[in-house]
Amino acid sequence: MRELLGALFVYFISPVLWLLQIVIIVYVVMGWLIIGGVVQQYNPTTRQIMQFCGSIVDPLCRPLRRILPRIGALDLSLFALILIIGFLQGYALPRLISLVPF
Repeated sequence: MRELLGALFVYFISPVLWLLQIVIIVYVVMGWLIIGGVVQQYNPTTRQIMQFCGSIVDPLCRPLRRILPRIGALDLSLFALILIIGFLQGYALPRLISLVPF
């Protein structure tokens, strides 16, 4: 059973969590580029990228936004979400898998 969970983690869960981190980073960087005026907000490609990333990131950040305060325009929930995903991927899930009996 442990081998199955380990393989599931290595080949499915870990890559999905890694992609989720990439989507969060793209969402943040695109927001900075829009705020800085480098990319136009009304560009169809920019809008599609932001809508795609937002549809993934916003539901995950919504509970964190209730807890964490905003500091001006800085959204700490995105930073906290990346930390939580990193903790799950690097420590919590492998530790739980190692505790599963044969």
